[in-house]
Amino acid sequence: MSDGQVRATIEQMEAWLADPGWEPDAEALARWNAEFQGALAQKGEGPGWLDLVARAHAAGLLLEARLAVVTAAQDQVRAELEARARGNRALKGYGAGRR
Repeated sequence: MSDGQVRATIEQMEAWLADPGWEPDAEALARWNAEFQGALAQKGEGPGWLDLVARAHAAGLLLEARLAVVTAAQDQVRAELEARARGNRALKGYGAGRR
């Protein structure tokens, strides 16, 4: 592998992050990470390497921000589901489910 493959994996992540509708998928991220780690293991650190490092770090920060938004949304959905479940249990306890 070469710097070109490192660049390609970074460009893939940048493309995902540029898409406002993209939501991180654990399996896709795991495959991407395996590719990225494999490319890093055989990097050449040629001209432009520092630029690649900076791009990778910037993409990482953007990914962390995107994951924080997704995690917050998931937490909100969980809280709403739990509130509904508590409400349903309360209604059942009061016998509102019987007619």
